[in-house]
Amino acid sequence: MEKNIIAAMIAAMDAELTKDGPNANILKERGRLKMIIGDKKGALEDLKEAVSIDPSIVENINGEFNK
Repeated sequence: MEKNIIAAMIAAMDAELTKDGPNANILKERGRLKMIIGDKKGALEDLKEAVSIDPSIVENINGEFNK
């Protein structure tokens, strides 16, 4: 996926979260997209928030953080 497409998707999710408030599924997906573009810190923050909202969402998260 191209970075500009991912950036647009993240911006749309930002707007939706601002409008509707926290949503575990949106935060999880935004975190995934942030990982794709190399924003590990942002991805981790989103995933932590997603799990704090809905702990069961952790069952649908996979992958790893590499240095």
